[in-house]
Amino acid sequence: MANHGHAVPRRAGGAGGHAAIQRRTVEIFFQRFPGTGGGSGIRGLEYEVTVGGGPAQRNTTGNDGKVTLRLSPGTNATLRILGSEYEINLAGELQPIAEMRGVQQRLGMLGYYTGPLHGDDRRADTYNNPNEATERAMLSFQADNDLFPDAMFGPQSTRALRGLTR
Repeated sequence: MANHGHAVPRRAGGAGGHAAIQRRTVEIFFQRFPGTGGGSGIRGLEYEVTVGGGPAQRNTTGNDGKVTLRLSPGTNATLRILGSEYEINLAGELQPIAEMRGVQQRLGMLGYYTGPLHGDDRRADTYNNPNEATERAMLSFQADNDLFPDAMFGPQSTRALRGLTR
């Protein structure tokens, strides 16, 4: 899931200046396999999105398997696709990439990790992975990106992950 900030200007009646409603673009990719390869997206999936309790909007994924949403902070959305329902909430930023939770969040964005997030600030460049799912996700990411698969996130793995989730 990529996240880009946008501001929508608005002016109150008779006001001299203007305020901005901060909105974020959320991109969610549905893929045949994890990663970011051009041929991994699933085209033509029908989906339905409800934003903030409003009316449902229906559409289909394009060639890249992407669903794009524009949300204001604090607004929740519900995405229904492939018989599943996903709650999307923009509360909070990504944890630092040097921490295990930050690595898990980014691996989740790319489809490698679907387990629970580790709650502390454990460093990601140690052998002390919190669970088997995290270790498998790290190994898969490293193998898919031509990195030495050791389940440790040293400088090369961190640089590759940062580049893909910017």
